[in-house]
Amino acid sequence: MEPVKEGVAFQKEDIENRYPPDSIDYLPFVRILNEHEVPYCMDSGVLLGLMRDGRLFAHEKDVDLQMWADHEEQLRQLLPVFRDRGYTVTIWLYRGLVYQYRFIKEGLIPVHIMLFRRAGRWAWCPAGRGIGPPFPRRLTARFYRYFVVARKRLREYLVATDVAQVPWNLRRDIGTWWVPGKFFEDPVFHPEYETFIPQEWQDYLAYRYGEWQIPAGKWDFWTCDGGLLHLPPEEIVELAPPAGGPQAGRLKQVRKSVREKL
Repeated sequence: MEPVKEGVAFQKEDIENRYPPDSIDYLPFVRILNEHEVPYCMDSGVLLGLMRDGRLFAHEKDVDLQMWADHEEQLRQLLPVFRDRGYTVTIWLYRGLVYQYRFIKEGLIPVHIMLFRRAGRWAWCPAGRGIGPPFPRRLTARFYRYFVVARKRLREYLVATDVAQVPWNLRRDIGTWWVPGKFFEDPVFHPEYETFIPQEWQDYLAYRYGEWQIPAGKWDFWTCDGGLLHLPPEEIVELAPPAGGPQAGRLKQVRKSVREKL
């Protein structure tokens, strides 16, 4: 396989419109993590694309990385570095529990870092998907688009939001990523792609995607992904009370901590 290099061009028109073809890349971000020795592992569609096709998929919308929640503080200490490199960050919580960081830089594909926690031999993390406007009428869909844009801008302003609260929970399904923890233990560095990957990456891709060597037709992560349970986390594991007090207090605490670094 040919190594993924900076400046890989894709022909997909909708992707070219969102990201310049000479800058669709995950390398600028992961190189910062590598430089500062922050533990992480490549995940989901980018991992599949690299290991099967040697490149990112043309339709890729974001880069998914996973990290043990134990290492969150190391990531948070790097926020000033990402700010200086032109990234903005939003932090997602679920019932007071920090579970996702989203990094955005103009012209580059967004990066999502999922924070996994242990439950016996399993690793878990809240998951979710937007389910669109409540009615398929044209007028409703039009106003819903405005709602989505307003919600996105508000989230960027607030920095940290809890998806279990209004308005973030409106028209949103909640599930749980549920993966054997062995796949995330001691990832190995792939020098060709300059990123960390699971040691047993073939078995991990099989767990997630089944016959991963064969390109799928229409595929939806919510209905097709083998690592997703359609149950909220509290129905699978016992959620510990958020560090720092009640849910609302925890949210304020996270916002204050992040803004002090930004």
